[in-house]
Amino acid sequence: MQTPVLTDGVVTLRAHLPADAVELAVTAADPATRRWTGLPHPYPGSAADRWIGVTAPQHWRERTAFPFAIEVTDGGVPRFAGNLALQPGPPPEIGYLLAPWARGRGIMSRAVRLATAWGFAEAGLPVLHWMAQAGNLASLRVAHACGFTFDGERPLALEHRGVLVDSWHASLRPGDAPAPRTPWWPVPTLLGERVRLRAHVDADVPRIVEACTDRRSRRWLPTLPHPYTADEARRFLRTCRLDEALGRRVSWAVADPADDRLLANVTIFDLGHRGDPTGGEIGYWAHPDARGRGIVGEAVQLLLDHAFTPVPDGGLGRERVQIVTAWSNAASRHVAERAGFTFLGRHRHDGVIAADEAGVAGAAQNGAAQDGAAQDGAAQDGAGDGHVHDDGAWYDLLATDPRPGSRP
Repeated sequence: MQTPVLTDGVVTLRAHLPADAVELAVTAADPATRRWTGLPHPYPGSAADRWIGVTAPQHWRERTAFPFAIEVTDGGVPRFAGNLALQPGPPPEIGYLLAPWARGRGIMSRAVRLATAWGFAEAGLPVLHWMAQAGNLASLRVAHACGFTFDGERPLALEHRGVLVDSWHASLRPGDAPAPRTPWWPVPTLLGERVRLRAHVDADVPRIVEACTDRRSRRWLPTLPHPYTADEARRFLRTCRLDEALGRRVSWAVADPADDRLLANVTIFDLGHRGDPTGGEIGYWAHPDARGRGIVGEAVQLLLDHAFTPVPDGGLGRERVQIVTAWSNAASRHVAERAGFTFLGRHRHDGVIAADEAGVAGAAQNGAAQDGAAQDGAAQDGAGDGHVHDDGAWYDLLATDPRPGSRP
């Protein structure tokens, strides 16, 4: 079978050429390529020559795979920009690799749309599966842009350089629109008088561990993993980024503007709820050394300003948000009430808290449980195992409600 030439006028998919070998070897040596793919390292030019001259043509002849070279014009000259391959399987899969110089320009999304359309129409593939290491947001962004449905995360399901790692999975079927199925919410920086809300960074991990191992925090966040390690904190951050990609929630680190030290965490979640498409719920927790200073309160006000801003103006376009917290969590209830939320009622036996009576932490129970990778049902199941039931205090706020401290 001969390699077809596919183009949309910007990106061209074609057979590999001997001249591609140098660029392919450079791409294979790139740190991001080594981090996320299993290409051998080092990857000598002879390996690139063999792939181009022997392996790729053999795949086409035997129909064991359909590898394409990606070509775009760079400075008026056609240039090799990466690889893309469809594998008929079973199961049918897609894989892709982009040269460093070509990243961030939408090239791979164009290439994937061309290849998937050909794969369904000409190769007769019934589905295409995408798989990547959990955390590979660049690869996920391409799959997301091309209409793949996210199917989930599997623990230790992918071998990478001799080690098992978690993996993300998505799929595309014939007839699926080649466009995003959910919003990918950005995490904008929000500036206040005493705090700065920003995306989390790796440097936040030690402070997250300190907050989530604190005795008072664990009182109100009983479903947090124990022991709470640096790996758990990194998994939490990875889940935050994934949920933003899937339109489920947006999470911010609340940082000290002076030294960028993490002080707290605020989250708005349930953004993709089918029954309440313009609603959301807010959760928060504070590092022990940031409590009692109004840090979380100011952060919640900044979050609300962003949540109620229309989507065309860069916000989340929410019409209603809620806070649900343990009845006995006075600090968390205080945050909701000072922010102008309306008290809706007391729900009996609404969740669980740790049986330890020591202290009170400023954390919204249900939202923080989400942040700790546990659903409310899982929390209920924990009653009787060092946990006790508590009533829930429910609050809500409409975009049209008057709000103290809101920005005009």
